[in-house]
Amino acid sequence: MTARASLTRAVATPGRALPLNGNKASAVLLAIVDRPAGPTLVMLQKATGMRSHAGQISFPGGGVEPGEDAQQAALREAWEEIGLPAESVAMLGTLDDDRTYVTNYHIRPLVGWVAHAPAQWRADPVEVARVLELPLAEVVAAEPVSWLDFSIAGIEFRAPRYHFQDGTVVWGASARILQRFIARVRPQWQP
Repeated sequence: MTARASLTRAVATPGRALPLNGNKASAVLLAIVDRPAGPTLVMLQKATGMRSHAGQISFPGGGVEPGEDAQQAALREAWEEIGLPAESVAMLGTLDDDRTYVTNYHIRPLVGWVAHAPAQWRADPVEVARVLELPLAEVVAAEPVSWLDFSIAGIEFRAPRYHFQDGTVVWGASARILQRFIARVRPQWQP
């Protein structure tokens, strides 16, 4: 079984949808790029000048605009943020929705396969400090290196933190989404 087939099988069942409950609808794209050395997962580091989530590692994505659905928003944002053409992405499925607890975003994570990525990423200098490609085999094998325990409005939360070989640290909503991605992909994984 190929990596793409493993991923397709892993995300065949749609993720759990959460109600908006007054949060701002947003979508992110977990773009898996088919590279000769093996598939990679695209992430980015937000620019330090961003109003929210500045400097954090995240997936390409952002707010759903009027008239868009989550898939259209994720693809538009991936184009705007890193120059990934929508026609290069074959959508494979969705993961469970998530939320940010401070900035009130409702996040729909979508998984897409990119057979032909641009030769060079075109990072939007206003929004993106750098584009990262993490080897998918490393991501699928990753375990949280620590946990962040916090409380908001009297509700206790526990979130994973991942460290990768290139020094990338993923935490917050991106780490929770990554954790769900790993949980779904690892049992099916055949590179």
